[in-house]
Amino acid sequence: MFNPLFLPLALLLNYCAPASDTPTMLAATAATGPGISSGSVPLTSRLAYDFSRPAATYPMPAELAELSGIVLSRDGQLTGVQDEAGRLYEYSLADKRVTNTVDFGPAGDYEDLARVGDDWFILRSDGTLFRYSATGTKQYQTGLTIDNNAEGLTYDARSKTLLVACKGTPGGDLTATKRAVYRLDPTTYKVQTPAAYVLDVDAIVAAVPQPAAPEATTKGKKGKKGAGGFKSFAPSAVAVHPLTGHVFVLSARQNALVELADNGELLAVATLPENLFPQAEGLAFTPAGDLYIATEAGKKSGQALVHLFRQQR
Repeated sequence: MFNPLFLPLALLLNYCAPASDTPTMLAATAATGPGISSGSVPLTSRLAYDFSRPAATYPMPAELAELSGIVLSRDGQLTGVQDEAGRLYEYSLADKRVTNTVDFGPAGDYEDLARVGDDWFILRSDGTLFRYSATGTKQYQTGLTIDNNAEGLTYDARSKTLLVACKGTPGGDLTATKRAVYRLDPTTYKVQTPAAYVLDVDAIVAAVPQPAAPEATTKGKKGKKGAGGFKSFAPSAVAVHPLTGHVFVLSARQNALVELADNGELLAVATLPENLFPQAEGLAFTPAGDLYIATEAGKKSGQALVHLFRQQR
């Protein structure tokens, strides 16, 4: 017969018992201020996309082999930029072809673009920002340099500002193991300091399981690491999720994507399959949260591609 006097004791023992089925969490970083990360804590989520199964794939023409940035400019159309010509390429998703081109500036190492209203903003790797509108093109010095290697640009609709992700030197008093995402002043387009988001490369690398090196790969090759080892993170694109406000940062060097909370906390890290992404360079969200990821042409494929991934709801 059950004795009700034992109920409080049973509940207490059950409360204190460790949960044996709690999943192991990966090490990451937590925000200690707006956008600043330090310290080791568990990742709190995973990216809501299956990157092995694109819902659609869009081939790019030969002149976009070095496609470096994309924007979903309106329903049914992507606009892209490549890192040699000062030209915008309007691409029809329905027809799977470039339908129009617009010259905005001289040849240069252009890395990404964003649209604000009817104006286009294009980022050059030395930190120079180009604003193209109906009245022509203007240039702005953001305060970033070629050492920062500015590669990612996006418009943050919530703050009504542009964000720039740096592949190179993070700037300020940040160490070499950090990567920075800066917010631009909406009137001068100068970088605001400190950085809006700081990525801890060591924490990101620690969050990705390292594959064991095959014996054939390591034998006789002193200092050689196993294939697929994740060693770094260097931003190539940035985008803001339209529903959550979370910041997504892409790395071409490691074919990886991270998700940050709006306070800078590292939420999730995912690697992208190399067979789909020879060199991942561009991000663009749909209003519903589906995600386009652009990749430059690889040595084998010879063709740049844009893949669409549906958000898993």
